[in-house]
Amino acid sequence: MSTTREGPNPLRPYYIPPSIGIRQDTPASLGTHGLGTRNGSAASYASSARDVFSEIDYSDYLSNESQSSFESLQQTLNDWLYRYMSVLLAQPFDVAKTILQVRSQEAGEGSASIHLDDNLRSQTSRYRRNDDYLSDDSDQDELTYFTSTAPPSRSYSPSKSRRRGSDRSISSPEPPSKPQDPPYKLVLKRPDALMEVISQEWTKEGAWGVWKGTNITFVYALLTQTVENWSRGLIAALMNVPDSGLGGSADMIDASYPWASLGVAVAAAAVTGLALSPLDLVRTKLIMTPVSIPKRSLTHNLRSLPSYACPPSLFLPTVLHSLITPAISHSTPLLLRSHLSIDPVLTPATYSIARLFSRTIELFIKLPLETVLRRGQIAVLSSHPYRIQDTNDFQTVVEVGPYKGVLGTIWSIAREEGVSDEPPSPNKLSKKGKKVERRGQGMEGLWRGWRVGMWGLVGVWGANALGPSGSSGGEF
Repeated sequence: MSTTREGPNPLRPYYIPPSIGIRQDTPASLGTHGLGTRNGSAASYASSARDVFSEIDYSDYLSNESQSSFESLQQTLNDWLYRYMSVLLAQPFDVAKTILQVRSQEAGEGSASIHLDDNLRSQTSRYRRNDDYLSDDSDQDELTYFTSTAPPSRSYSPSKSRRRGSDRSISSPEPPSKPQDPPYKLVLKRPDALMEVISQEWTKEGAWGVWKGTNITFVYALLTQTVENWSRGLIAALMNVPDSGLGGSADMIDASYPWASLGVAVAAAAVTGLALSPLDLVRTKLIMTPVSIPKRSLTHNLRSLPSYACPPSLFLPTVLHSLITPAISHSTPLLLRSHLSIDPVLTPATYSIARLFSRTIELFIKLPLETVLRRGQIAVLSSHPYRIQDTNDFQTVVEVGPYKGVLGTIWSIAREEGVSDEPPSPNKLSKKGKKVERRGQGMEGLWRGWRVGMWGLVGVWGANALGPSGSSGGEF
């Protein structure tokens, strides 16, 4: 029977055979290297397979020039340089925020010292008025209407002004002597002034104090991204869940099982936070201690740790602090698409604004947990196992607040620590319309540094909106 290669089929006169594929008229008797007919047919199949898809053009899908190893290395170094410059610009504000979060409001409270000075002034003025009344009653310069027959005897009596001064020095209380603070201690007048912290750090410690902990912050940020991506791939392989890739929430929207991928991302973030907990502990130590302390290198502080595992008291705050960012950032696109029909491609402007609101909510939820975590880290660093190799006590640039667990620390900051002023209400009015004082810092004490966070969010959102990627609904 004749094949289609020999001529047109009479039953299909208008059929044109394809030009790709294995030619049927290839002689099968040709062998290679003298190994017979079977090897010859395999060799002919391999040689003809190279031309199977020769007519398909892949230039639109694949680049003509592949990236060399040198270009890959250069791109990696540029990425690292960009990240380091970002950390360098944000580090002064991060240092100030950490100091305000850890600082105890009981010590050095500005309002309390002002009230103490007012009490001392009023008490001193009251004693002075009493001294004036006593000196006026016992004035020895009054006229004597009844004289005795005895010869007058001259006796020394101090003058009126000298007597008043001596009585005042005896009766007026002296203000209590305040112990002298070390030169590295920061004396803050306001509990929420970031610029005041930065200025005092620059005055007392110079540029090293403003940018301390920059290198370890860069290493921590780089390792966080690397370990989180690796952990996500490992957990996805163990749980038999498709990996969403490195694109984050943008790839998670189109995943086969988006909620399973969300669980994998959250679990990877928790594992990363626990694995890098010792590095974060050293970072907090370098920020809170003065630069005058010797041996501040990263390797020395890591070797001085008694254990590379997460301390038991920091397990819960570390996990909660690590879960906030992936849980909100990855679940927001899923909720926007499934419930509100907001898509990053169809409605890019609405999607970008919704992402800004979600990042704002994430900021205000994460700051209280970050405050609790920083105080817990200082409490761990002040404990005996972590100070066994140090000859001196654990020195900090400010007086640190206590750590009482997650809920206990939040309640202590909001209701017990320090004194805050609240505007007078019709039911509670103080004398002369002054503000009413209450214990605790309120919710403001849990959100130290929220202004800097909002500046960063609005700046990044505005840059993405004005740039070429803002109109494509890219990742915010």
